[in-house]
Amino acid sequence: MRALKPARRMVFAVVAGALAIAGTTALGFWQLRRAAAKEVLQQEIERSSRAMPVALSADALSRPQSLIHKHLQLRGHWLPDRVVYLDNRPQQGRAGFYVLMPLAIDQPFSADVIVNRGWLPRDFDVRARIAPYRTPDDAVTVTGVALADEPHLLELAAQPDRRLGGIWQNFDFDGYAHASGRKPVPIIVRQDPPNPASYPRVVGDTVNKAARDAAAEADGLDRNWPDRGGALQSQIDRHHGYAFQWFALSASLGALLVYQLVRLVKHARKHPS
Repeated sequence: MRALKPARRMVFAVVAGALAIAGTTALGFWQLRRAAAKEVLQQEIERSSRAMPVALSADALSRPQSLIHKHLQLRGHWLPDRVVYLDNRPQQGRAGFYVLMPLAIDQPFSADVIVNRGWLPRDFDVRARIAPYRTPDDAVTVTGVALADEPHLLELAAQPDRRLGGIWQNFDFDGYAHASGRKPVPIIVRQDPPNPASYPRVVGDTVNKAARDAAAEADGLDRNWPDRGGALQSQIDRHHGYAFQWFALSASLGALLVYQLVRLVKHARKHPS
């Protein structure tokens, strides 16, 4: 019976060690897959930021998820009475709001697209006072990158009844549709900065004219958007760091398993009975 003990211990060590090594190795590869997925997304974002804006089509509206991260060109009229201000959106260390306003597209189809027109600083004396900005009455051409949504912030309590023209902690399409009575396209377009140099160089007049119009608009809104690619890079680096830690733990467990097996073999040879 005593002769079976080292063998049992050896089997137990091999099984337990193999499971631990397999688990930590799998977790390391899982982190690498997450990093690879975000690298693909980062490349897509970089390509869209350099690409020529494409006009929104009726066919694309039937597949709104296909528009995410695309550089779009929209033409329509602003609906300033249906604006929403997103709270707690800092810009370069200053507190402020995002201005989310629908753009009514009339031709060649009818749809409302929520556009993040830019950022406004908060009034520290009267929190609900919104800084002045300008909204053109005529038809405008807007270009920007489509997002699935603006990042959601932690809400410690339920939001009060949200109304148009009010300050919201987070935006959601169902709540907006309920407040406005109109269901928008489920994307948010972050409007490009009004700077012609920020637009891609393309052949043709449409985009260049839109850039000139945007540069001349001077609406008082800051569109110095956070670098989404840079934020993703920090997440990619974090995943690589986690993967290294899991692989290092797996290697340490492997070395410990080998060490324990060598000890058991030596013990079995010294005490064959």
